[in-house]
Amino acid sequence: MIEYYVPEWRQRCHELQSAGKRWLRRIKFHAIRLFTLYLAAALCFMLVFGMANYFWFTFRHTPIGAMFLDSHPPEAILAIFTATADNLVPLAFRLSLDTAITCLLLGLACQLFAITRYLYTGRGMLNRLLWFALCAALPNLDFIETWPPFEFTTGMVLYLVPASCLAGVCLEFTSHLLPEIWIVLKLRDLRQFVKVAKIRNGPRQPSRQ
Repeated sequence: MIEYYVPEWRQRCHELQSAGKRWLRRIKFHAIRLFTLYLAAALCFMLVFGMANYFWFTFRHTPIGAMFLDSHPPEAILAIFTATADNLVPLAFRLSLDTAITCLLLGLACQLFAITRYLYTGRGMLNRLLWFALCAALPNLDFIETWPPFEFTTGMVLYLVPASCLAGVCLEFTSHLLPEIWIVLKLRDLRQFVKVAKIRNGPRQPSRQ
């Protein structure tokens, strides 16, 4: 029955099967890459803020540092180093996980509405920096509950390191994971294809004994 209306259906099924295998291989590759960069983001966070804490500790115990803190106490800087002083390792993994989830959700929405293709893919460094800043700012919004809670400026600085490591790979991962909405809408053309095939082949004649 199906050969009458779509003679090449076996070839099309074979092509779909091959495309599905290629898609699964790409998803597996990008998932491993995402997990690797998640660990790298946590490591970069520990290195950056660990070194920053060391230099800040050294600076504030110098005479110039003591005078600076007495005359101009930087509240935002103090909040950053207070948050990263005691629980640096769990904070690094937690903020990297929050950033990865935020970037994946943002990437799914942008891929669905073709924003990734027009505003990220093939763009310059300035455009990518804007995406990194956006991914660092989203976890600080009021309707997104994060732990521990930060002020916007403090959270922006803390989330910027994992966002710079994870934003690009999350957008690339979601571009392979989900089709754009116009592709989904074009699937309705399959019905039109079957109708055209029926008209082209004509009505099926009953077999004669």
